[in-house]
Amino acid sequence: MLRKRAFGIAIAMAFASSLMAQNNVQITISLVNPLTNEYQMTVQNNNSGWWVDQLHVLYTTAGVLQATSTPSNWAHLPDVPWDAIPHNLRFQANTTAARIAPGASKTFGYKMNTPTPVEDWYIQFRVVNAANTTKEYAFRIKVLQTLDTPKDALGAVSGQLAYPGNSQVRFQYDYEYATPTTQYTIKILDAVSALRDRVFYPEIPEPPHLEHYFTGSVVRDIEASGGTTGELWAFESEHAHWCSGSSGFRLLHWLRNGNIVPLLPLSWRFAPSVYQDDGSRRVQLTVENRGNQELVGDLYLYTQGTRLLTGRQLADWRTRFQPDIQQRLTLQPRQSAVITFFVPADAPPTRYFYAEFVNGANRLAWAQQEINSPLLIGYLAPHGANRPVTVQIINPNTGTSVTKTTTADANGVWRVSLQAGDEAITDDDGFYTPVWLVQVKAQGALSQQFPETLLPGGDTIDPYLRSQLVLGDVDGDNCIDDADLLAVLFAFGGDNPNADLNGDGIVDDADLLLVLFNFGAGC
Repeated sequence: MLRKRAFGIAIAMAFASSLMAQNNVQITISLVNPLTNEYQMTVQNNNSGWWVDQLHVLYTTAGVLQATSTPSNWAHLPDVPWDAIPHNLRFQANTTAARIAPGASKTFGYKMNTPTPVEDWYIQFRVVNAANTTKEYAFRIKVLQTLDTPKDALGAVSGQLAYPGNSQVRFQYDYEYATPTTQYTIKILDAVSALRDRVFYPEIPEPPHLEHYFTGSVVRDIEASGGTTGELWAFESEHAHWCSGSSGFRLLHWLRNGNIVPLLPLSWRFAPSVYQDDGSRRVQLTVENRGNQELVGDLYLYTQGTRLLTGRQLADWRTRFQPDIQQRLTLQPRQSAVITFFVPADAPPTRYFYAEFVNGANRLAWAQQEINSPLLIGYLAPHGANRPVTVQIINPNTGTSVTKTTTADANGVWRVSLQAGDEAITDDDGFYTPVWLVQVKAQGALSQQFPETLLPGGDTIDPYLRSQLVLGDVDGDNCIDDADLLAVLFAFGGDNPNADLNGDGIVDDADLLLVLFNFGAGC
């Protein structure tokens, strides 16, 4: 729940674990001073018999967390590496009496050394009982988006699967999340909607246990006896991606008396939107037969959804919406079909796509929110306002590359989007993996490289490529030397934008000093 307040925002999130009843801690984070990025974190311990003795505020960028106030008898250790998230601010009780007792609460203060308010958090905490048994938990808190940054895109699946008979039956599937997924819930329901199985992410196993996204497969083998031949069981899932919507079944079948009864081993991927010259957005849907037998069926697609449909509503979407695309598909094993469509220029920026594949009594429907976030977002440290930027994006493994040019805004934030002509980068096999080398060259500054970047949008925890500008490279050769010094001297008193290194509209002593201070850098 989001509630606007006089000085910013507050979020409260109660995390009730289905695994451990003692995981009952409520944490509220408030942005109390947007000018200094200062936060308050209030921790309410609603457990019985468990005390809170450690709290970790987690972030992926080094050197940005700083404690401003700590309760008495608590210590703070800034920027401590921990698990998969490399940097955090840890609050720790110095004595047993200082722990947050059952029913009690404490308030902590901290600041962020970032140019804008932080938008996404992981909070990890530890509880301890009288026997000194400890348990660690973590959950994610998303704060009000303060900039147009990549956001998680929502998706859902609803399948209707004909039961094969009332003998010994098992239901087996391998559902793959091929692109980073920040959360999912998968359920199997029988014909009377009784829950037969449920699995979700994030789950918190034993430490080290915090990952900020999931890729891979969910493999389940479910006892499914007791049905009636021909009745429809349901597969339902909901999930969130930040990179793209790529998921589906590598395996899906009944196992009756030890014999396989195949279903619909389909996977699908909605590629991120590519903006066209007329403002429309091109989207590609790829459907693949992941099984070992020919798959024949009818594909239906509706491209004008205004909200996410789930469960029964998703399964029945064709009763309310007329498909924009209908296509008979015959897919051999491992064969794909690609469907390309365009979202009009005047369409709302948030769009949902509904699809369905029908094969006899078996049906799979899925919904996906359009991914039309920027390809990359960057921030130029002081003197970055309104500065031209060249961004080169390279896959070192394949040689695929694209070069984008843009200009930072008044806050020093730049964005580049997928445009017509960038198809090579989206078609690269590594598009959805963190293999990309990004080189950012701001006018007048040395270039900076960011290896192993994830497209599109970097990382939801820290979605900016932050550049500390080293100014003085007037001629753009990535070496601050005599040539740059001469260029400033020859342009002295004028408004040459290349020589106006600090962007104040005139080439003067300040620009000359920047060259002198950084002389020799990059050479």
